[in-house]
Amino acid sequence: MIRGCVLFDIDGTLLRAGDPVHARVLCDALEQTFGITVVLDGVPLAGMLDRQIARFALERAGVPPEHIEERLAAALSLAGQWYCERLKTEERMSWVLPGVRSVLPRLADAGYALGVLTGNVRAVARAKLAATALADWLPIGAYGDQAEERSALVALACAEAAAYYGGRFEPARTVLVGDTPRDIAAAHGAGARALAVATGRYDTVALAAAGADAVLPNLANVEDVLGAIQRLLADYAERG
Repeated sequence: MIRGCVLFDIDGTLLRAGDPVHARVLCDALEQTFGITVVLDGVPLAGMLDRQIARFALERAGVPPEHIEERLAAALSLAGQWYCERLKTEERMSWVLPGVRSVLPRLADAGYALGVLTGNVRAVARAKLAATALADWLPIGAYGDQAEERSALVALACAEAAAYYGGRFEPARTVLVGDTPRDIAAAHGAGARALAVATGRYDTVALAAAGADAVLPNLANVEDVLGAIQRLLADYAERG
């Protein structure tokens, strides 16, 4: 019996953040598609969807909104293709953050459906997971080329979980694990719970102030992670 769904952010939560190949292919794809020079300096990247990052950079470069709408999907698809071509597997195994390789099998054994909810476009996300040998533990997800706002990805991930695992999934039985206030806001905006980890640029104090339902320094203590998720879903069960 599936006890609930746990969705993990990737960059800063499962893997060390700041992937230069990801940033480069996004800029290259935007430049190829729109014929302009694109830089990400000053773009608020933490917790943003790739679609949002691209739109922000293009608007700042003066690209008309109608042109962005016409070509953005093609640019994101190209970025995903180039990332898969440029990614070197051996450069990513060491990027997995403490506790991740232990906590995923424990959660699966405890009866949770596992997946990702990430700002990365699908091709980039799946390539990162494959390159770090995490893909098999996280077979479903929702991605940064599927919506305009992060909170909208929760319903998409629940639908993919239902198709993959069988049964019914809903936000009320879902915990988002992330490292930014945007992860927390996305969970709450969709009716899910937020477990925040201070493995990105925000510390535990900032994440608690942002309204996380539970905060941990990292995923290294498997029992703490399992206990936090159990408590969060038990709270929802009692409310229901």
